[in-house]
Amino acid sequence: MMKDQSEHTLVVNIHLTRGLAILLFAALLTVAWLGSLAWGQKEAAASGQHDTLASAPAGPLAATAGMRHYYLHTAAQYATDALSACASGYHMASLWEMLDTSHLQYNTALGDMAGDSGSGPPTVFSGWVRTGYNSNNGATAGQANCNGWTSTSGSGTVVSLPSNWTIAPQDIHVWTVGTSSCGLPSDVWCVED
Repeated sequence: MMKDQSEHTLVVNIHLTRGLAILLFAALLTVAWLGSLAWGQKEAAASGQHDTLASAPAGPLAATAGMRHYYLHTAAQYATDALSACASGYHMASLWEMLDTSHLQYNTALGDMAGDSGSGPPTVFSGWVRTGYNSNNGATAGQANCNGWTSTSGSGTVVSLPSNWTIAPQDIHVWTVGTSSCGLPSDVWCVED
């Protein structure tokens, strides 16, 4: 015996006013925008985990893990020891590698600090720096390099960040350059490999 099946149709009439339609559209856009923000933060956090340097200490460096690090060696070295003074993963810096410090992060765990250094380099200390010039022990900054950092006679180039910002013409240049005797120890600027 078969039962009669009947179909029932339900009709729902929805009347949207222009104001209600705009409100629903705005709510949909807000939900989409909040979702994209949440997705972006999740992606940024995930990529940051892969970019973090294994040897980088926690703290200020963690926020800038993608930047190349540099520092001023904490113990003065004779010119003949300058090329091997830097920590593993770093080498003696050429001035050209550090010329624009805005693209670098100072490593406060390895580098010299001064009273008001904060998370940046000190301005008080100068250090040996590679010049990119031929072997030379003259007295010209930018050329002098203690005969390629193999001699204790003559001069080598040293650089520091300026500490007097009032000297004319009062624009703050990045580096103060000079020379030092190869027979005197000096700090060494180091940059990440």
